[in-house]
Amino acid sequence: MDPINSINKDDASVQARARRRRNDQSSRDYTCGCGKSYLSYPALYTHLKYRNLYTEAKTSRKPTSRDHSTQQYESESKQGQTQANENDLKEGKSDDERSISNNEPDETIEQVLLFLDSIGNFRSGMKYEKEEEKQGYLLTCFPKDYFSNSQDYQPIYNNIKDITNERVKNPDQDPLMKEEIDKDKNIKKTQINKILAYFLVAIGPLLNEDAYKEMATFIVLFSIALNEAGYQALQNYEQEQYQQGDTDKKPQSLVKQDQNLNAYCEEQNGEHILLITNEFILSFLPLNFPKLGNIEKSFRIFGSPDEKLKNAVYVTQHLSYWLYAMKFTNSRLALYTDDDQ
Repeated sequence: MDPINSINKDDASVQARARRRRNDQSSRDYTCGCGKSYLSYPALYTHLKYRNLYTEAKTSRKPTSRDHSTQQYESESKQGQTQANENDLKEGKSDDERSISNNEPDETIEQVLLFLDSIGNFRSGMKYEKEEEKQGYLLTCFPKDYFSNSQDYQPIYNNIKDITNERVKNPDQDPLMKEEIDKDKNIKKTQINKILAYFLVAIGPLLNEDAYKEMATFIVLFSIALNEAGYQALQNYEQEQYQQGDTDKKPQSLVKQDQNLNAYCEEQNGEHILLITNEFILSFLPLNFPKLGNIEKSFRIFGSPDEKLKNAVYVTQHLSYWLYAMKFTNSRLALYTDDDQ
């Protein structure tokens, strides 16, 4: 046997064995901000190209409970009802794709930033070393002038001020450590307005001014939607649980009709914060973004056009991962657009 040919044949055999396969997860170094990873840059580029061919968002969700509860959220989209399975948050829909969901808070924030990287340049060029600098940026650049009613944004703005004041006074102590825990459900009792403020405090200083204003607007709109539809959604959910025999507790009327109830985001913690997700993306945002007028036209991330509504789908999904990692809820979302099928 020719030794040269023998060596070449052996080398070829080694190369064949070393060839990366579609189900080889360890070599997927090319990652999109939406959480999917690929073996090569051309594959990532193709994904980014076709990801913009948005039709209509289809959403489904299933909570991943830390106590393995059988409780399950299901919701309907305009194109029908879909249901997430156990691997929806970890595995993609094809052999070429893998969805990534991280459980560490910092990693979930980075996943939001990576997704935004796939759209444009939205990261801040500034690095704020001092808590006073972060506070000044978050409060000064908060888009208060985007809203005609100060009550829409004031609760979140005030919570940002309180959280950052605490960090300025005690930079070595995280205010999150003081949040009370519901030991039965293993989640924090923090009210939703404060939860959403924590999210903006975490991601805001990492974004440039325009992107921070868009993200803050998106979060304020989410809180408005929760205040409008949260009690009804919670009542419907509890009624469904009771009818299915998942609970012995008969639901009481929670709908805010001439009742002395606080706004939903002031009264409720994050346990059921994701109940209105479908309505928020498919109905609330298309109706309310145009009310911003010329402000919406300047947005590069969010908006009422289909392409920008799809961005809202991915950001909402990553927000749910952050909420779960922070123990504000025991649920996570599996949201899909048509190009994910």
